[in-house]
Amino acid sequence: MIYNVAQLLREVPGTTRQYPIDGALTGIGENNPSLIAVGGEVVLVRTDSGVLAMGTARMALVRACRRCLELASQSVEVEFEEEFVPSIDVETGRSLDTSEAAEELVINDQHLLDLTEVLRQYAVMEAVRGTLCADDCLGLCPVCGQNLNQGDCGCDRSHVDPRMAPLLALLDKEETE
Repeated sequence: MIYNVAQLLREVPGTTRQYPIDGALTGIGENNPSLIAVGGEVVLVRTDSGVLAMGTARMALVRACRRCLELASQSVEVEFEEEFVPSIDVETGRSLDTSEAAEELVINDQHLLDLTEVLRQYAVMEAVRGTLCADDCLGLCPVCGQNLNQGDCGCDRSHVDPRMAPLLALLDKEETE
């Protein structure tokens, strides 16, 4: 997921190039395998100060179900838009000040733009978002914690939290009217 942008940096602002994304990411989180395949498309646009990378990356992430906590693999599509700045002027070869830019958003001195760390960060953000293992997931028993998708535990779940009793009274009143 490394792109040589030397020619693009010589072009006028607004010039675009389109490339496929094909690579792998590591370090996404404890639930994900050590290597995750990434595919997609990226459009690189020359700007006044560097190169704008925008596109869509597709990957399969393993995330915990927000109801039952079981791990579920899900195909995820991440949209990104980040501006990269050059560290070397492509015409003169002199160093440019990149102190204001994040390290992963700097085009290196060989004019290579590396999307790997940016996509890894987007994948990490996506991996921590909750998902459902199935639309009809029953979740965990609030009494004993058993996964209700694997069978009923037999616990009495009719007890109402005292803090919710006024709301229940409103529902009961509504039903009698």
